[in-house]
Amino acid sequence: MEPDLSEIQAKLTAWVQKKMPQADKISISDLNKPGMGLSSETYLFDMEWEESGEKKSMGVVLRAAPWGQGSFPEYDLGLQFRTMKILYPTKVPVAKMLWLEEDPAIIGVPFFLMEKLEGDVPQDYPSYHGSGMYFEATPEKRAKMWWGCLEAITEIHKLDWRNMGIDFLKIPGGGTDPIDQQLIYWDSYLNDWVKDDPQESHPTMEATLEWLKENRYVPERICLCWGDARIGNTLYSIPERDVLAIMDWEMVFIGDPEFDLAWFFTLDKQHSKGYGLPRLPGTPEDEEIVRRYEELTGWKVKNLFYNEVMATFRYGLTVISALKRFRSQGMPIEDDLLFNNFSTQHLADLLQLPPPGEKKEVITDINEVTVSVQFRFTGPGGSDWYLISDKGKGTRHEGIIENPNCTIKASLEDWKAIRAGELNQIDAWTTGRLVTEGDLGLLSLLEDVIAEFTQS
Repeated sequence: MEPDLSEIQAKLTAWVQKKMPQADKISISDLNKPGMGLSSETYLFDMEWEESGEKKSMGVVLRAAPWGQGSFPEYDLGLQFRTMKILYPTKVPVAKMLWLEEDPAIIGVPFFLMEKLEGDVPQDYPSYHGSGMYFEATPEKRAKMWWGCLEAITEIHKLDWRNMGIDFLKIPGGGTDPIDQQLIYWDSYLNDWVKDDPQESHPTMEATLEWLKENRYVPERICLCWGDARIGNTLYSIPERDVLAIMDWEMVFIGDPEFDLAWFFTLDKQHSKGYGLPRLPGTPEDEEIVRRYEELTGWKVKNLFYNEVMATFRYGLTVISALKRFRSQGMPIEDDLLFNNFSTQHLADLLQLPPPGEKKEVITDINEVTVSVQFRFTGPGGSDWYLISDKGKGTRHEGIIENPNCTIKASLEDWKAIRAGELNQIDAWTTGRLVTEGDLGLLSLLEDVIAEFTQS
């Protein structure tokens, strides 16, 4: 259930006043949710106050545990806050932490506040390979974003974590323990969190888990690991595309740094192949990333295949968990998607497992194909119509077309609010107010054509 933002704004104002007893006339405004919220929730707001007669202001980020069930069994906001606070004086770029509140009584869930930095993030939905700041960048700027993020990752891995006061993270012992800790957690995640009952079966995931257990190894080194290392969790300056901050530390752990490296490029495959989209020019290949990582660290990468399997497995489980949660909220999630998705397809390819289903076709250029999108708008002024994009040129037609490539369903009021930026697209999707069926990658590529025909 989404919270009442006006109520949160009022409660935050009173709470911040206690944190800033020297401040007068504190006001909080424009509390809004900018994007994804599949794990922790992120909100932005502006804060103004007076101090010693001087007017001051600050942009602030509110990071909160989910209202209701999230993607993980537990959310330790304190772990994230303390990690970033320790990292702030280092070479790792993170935002300045302000305050932590672990008592859910204040706004309904634990939360922390940090200073807002002005920049942009490559979006997950629609994929950054189909629209948004990464899609609009030049190949040179895209490469700069990748290498800047990779350099930040190496700074994390090179930290002397044993002398940084991070005892609150679970420190692994010798031997295979850094791997075993991960396997124990994700075994429980699959069998105790994802599955609704012991009889539920996920053949590809279960076979992968057994392979991971049988092929575990002794890491050469253990480091502080970001855990969710990807450009989609990196804030970049506009238009320079310099790294401003590394965000989302909820999966931070001590372990083999090669996991972060594998996750870094494996998640990009989800945002290209997973959406049926080509990787954009300027996006480095896996081999280039590994070679550059070895140059920056002076370490030889030796267990990359294992960690790519682990990364795909971990990501796949979080996707299945999210899909099942959305379905429980009334979204039309088909059973096939739980078993046949990017992660299960990729794992089947990596480990030579039986294919979980048909693969999604990759559309490389919207200007070379003819596709259709059905719109079904309800409520006042609503109607059924469809869009034909013939080699990038769109035409609108009234009525219903058979077998469209994708379908968009919403009330006309909600659709206009989404297009105007007044309703968050992810929130609309996860609450069932926006239903998208068919090829989501295609919708990303058609963003400009759709915008032309669906302006308010």
